[in-house]
Amino acid sequence: MKRAVLFLLAALFILLVIEPNLGGQPMAKEDKVPVYNPDEPLQTNDDVETPRSRSKALIYIDPARGGQDVGYNTDNQQPEKDLLMQLAVTIGSALEKAGYRVEYSRWYDDVPACSNEDDCETVRLEQAKADQADYVLSLAMNQDSSLHRGFSIFTQPNNPQLDDLTQELADQIQATSYSRFEGIDTDHYDSFAILKDTSIPSILLQVGYITNPTDYSKLSDTKFQTRIANAITQAFLNSVD
Repeated sequence: MKRAVLFLLAALFILLVIEPNLGGQPMAKEDKVPVYNPDEPLQTNDDVETPRSRSKALIYIDPARGGQDVGYNTDNQQPEKDLLMQLAVTIGSALEKAGYRVEYSRWYDDVPACSNEDDCETVRLEQAKADQADYVLSLAMNQDSSLHRGFSIFTQPNNPQLDDLTQELADQIQATSYSRFEGIDTDHYDSFAILKDTSIPSILLQVGYITNPTDYSKLSDTKFQTRIANAITQAFLNSVD
């Protein structure tokens, strides 16, 4: 009888204690291994799972202003040209991390020689074509005497691939909730020199109003810059791949 009780207790111990522990052991975590490709940015353990572009398209990022063209500037804010450059580099880094190739129309105050705003945009567009860019992403800011705020997208008409990309940009950037969305405009593309030449797919993203305290606060915040950059990158991955 005693032996039967002992066997029963042993069986219960195995059933209730040992077996659940064996079944509940977590599977060994697969180590993330850095991936090296001499033609791509180095991936580390932290970003090895970042979605990768298969097209490896060349995206030409064009931050407006630069050089002597400071743009909007006050004593208690970053100059417009510096804020746009900072945002451009953050976006470019996110795109490169995802496998895209990136060129810039200017590097801080190293700007091409030009005489006026339209001429400057034309010179930058010609450089994008010389670089054989697949897309131009131009960045600009609005200013207003009121407290108007919001971002908008201008692009070229009659290009289905651009239609998809601009809609993805709108959706992904809206999801960051950094400002209100003012819409997509394909009717006034020829008002912008950077969009006039439809031989190269181009988008002008007016990221917000530098004169609005809320827009400025978020656009100058590195956290929101990163969110915007990741949103733009995801839009390219969803539309261009």
